[in-house]
Amino acid sequence: MVDFHFTEEQLSLQKLCKDFALNEIKPVAKELDKIADPREVHEKFPWDVIRKGSELGLRTAALTKEHGGAGIGILTHLLMLEELCQGDSGFATHFHQAWKMAKLLVERCSPEQRDHFLPKFTDDDTALLAVGITEPDAGCDNLIPYDEPGGGMRTSAVRDGDEWVIDGTKHFIASASVAKLFFVSTRTDPSVGVTKGVTVFLIEKDTPGFTIGRIHDKLGNRLMMNAELIFQNCRVPDLNRVSEVGKGLAFLGSFGARHVPTTGAFGVALARAAFEYVVEYAKTRVQGGHPIIEHPTVALRLGEMASIIEAARAVSIQAAWSADQPEYDSQRGILASIFASDAGPKVCDMALQLMGGYGYMKEYPVEKILRDSLMCYHIDGTSDVHRVKIGEMLRGVTTSGYIS
Repeated sequence: MVDFHFTEEQLSLQKLCKDFALNEIKPVAKELDKIADPREVHEKFPWDVIRKGSELGLRTAALTKEHGGAGIGILTHLLMLEELCQGDSGFATHFHQAWKMAKLLVERCSPEQRDHFLPKFTDDDTALLAVGITEPDAGCDNLIPYDEPGGGMRTSAVRDGDEWVIDGTKHFIASASVAKLFFVSTRTDPSVGVTKGVTVFLIEKDTPGFTIGRIHDKLGNRLMMNAELIFQNCRVPDLNRVSEVGKGLAFLGSFGARHVPTTGAFGVALARAAFEYVVEYAKTRVQGGHPIIEHPTVALRLGEMASIIEAARAVSIQAAWSADQPEYDSQRGILASIFASDAGPKVCDMALQLMGGYGYMKEYPVEKILRDSLMCYHIDGTSDVHRVKIGEMLRGVTTSGYIS
């Protein structure tokens, strides 16, 4: 039976994230967003906020209670992420990534790998996680996937005795400049497509031959710390191979598909942030002798924005609840992600338009929220690629990828 009444634990974690976002994240994010050079943002990264999040149990919340976490599911993840994004969606991503990939550490790694790597995450209150899939010449063809030898990721891993030698470059990787453990997808067999030729490794930050390259200079979400991962004759033992050889895409899909609904939290959260601000603005901004909220055209636009947000939140919650069930249709998550990801930028743009010239000014928050929201069009692949996936599903194509 579908029951969308949140538990006391979910409501408590939701409030914890709300307070943490407004009191700890938002004040520092506002100032760091003003810094032009991403390298300077990296140098001033607010590690104290990560430590406070760790102290509150946020960073490790997705771990089972047996391993010191709260055992949150997909729906709780969605609720918590929406609140953290009220502080800053870029910074919130570090917790989002940790929640997704901590489950891989516990559920998909061998006992030997878990014993080796899990303490490196749990015992270090600044340990963040990242996943390296996208490359300069390989992005959405990994997601559709384009399953031919010439398509998809090209970072190579070659077996050499008891070791693997990794060479190549990943880019646009969220949390890359600040993470300490990386799930890295590699091509171990270039003669076949990505569904049969990809293998995943878990690599530590200070591994010889592995360096962080350029920190990307982005329009928004400047605290997401996207960067390049560069591998040059990087040698790792077979212990670091966390997927079966050639079955890495299925390994990533084992957590990626069920977490697709959580990407909708970004669109919902940013739309909500812009909407809540502009409603208060409309109550105090006077034109024609009346607050503009009393003008019918403004009221009409606010009503439209409210309906979009409500629909986006509802479809995201429904998909997240579904992802927590044993039987999950990934089509539901992709549809929710598409709708919510479109809703975010649309509502943020409407908020800016309602404010007129003031909305364009950096002294008001809506311009930043709009910049951040444009990310929604390409979280875990572009929205159009997600639409293509839906089209394939409708015609009966069942090829699996990272998001399905």
